[in-house]
Amino acid sequence: MNYKQTHDLMRKAVPFARRLEGDWGIRMKIALKEMVILHYLSLPLTSRTVELLLAKGCSMRRICKHYGVTRHQLNTL
Repeated sequence: MNYKQTHDLMRKAVPFARRLEGDWGIRMKIALKEMVILHYLSLPLTSRTVELLLAKGCSMRRICKHYGVTRHQLNTL
């Protein structure tokens, strides 16, 4: 990710964090993590994208539902 993409993610994460409840630091961490996952889900389905999503904590189920593929199809990538 470059600087502009990171800046855009932060701009999206702050309003999302404001809607959550609890400690600000924890809310911001959750919001930023969610925005990063949404960014990677907007990319086309490749083995590198799947690796990045799994490294960021996205579940296989969420990846399969988002892209409309089965787990077996993901494993063959």
